[in-house]
Amino acid sequence: MSLGREDLIHSLAKSMGMGDAQKAKYTAGKYNPDTGSIFCNGHVITKQTIEQSRIYFHNQYRKLASKDDEGAKDMASIYEVALEAIDMMIESGKPDTPQ
Repeated sequence: MSLGREDLIHSLAKSMGMGDAQKAKYTAGKYNPDTGSIFCNGHVITKQTIEQSRIYFHNQYRKLASKDDEGAKDMASIYEVALEAIDMMIESGKPDTPQ
C-alpha cells in the first residue's frame, strides 16, 4: 500500500471517530495468570470475556460436531481449535503441581 493511500485511510478512520486506534498494528497478546486477562493490541480482554468465549466455542463445537454434514464438521474443528487454545492458555498460567 502506498504511503499516500495509507495516510488517507488513517485520516478517514480518524474522522469517523476511530482516533489513532486504526493505526495500531497487531501485537501478540500476553496472558496474565494473576488476573486471568489478556493484554493485546493496546487493550485488555477480561477474564469474564475469555470465559464467555470459551463457553461460546464449546457450545458451537458441540452443536456442529453432532451434525452429519462435512461443512459443519469442518466448522466444529475450527471451534475446537479455539476452545483448546483458550484452555491451553489458561492451563499454562497455572503453577506446576508436584507429583
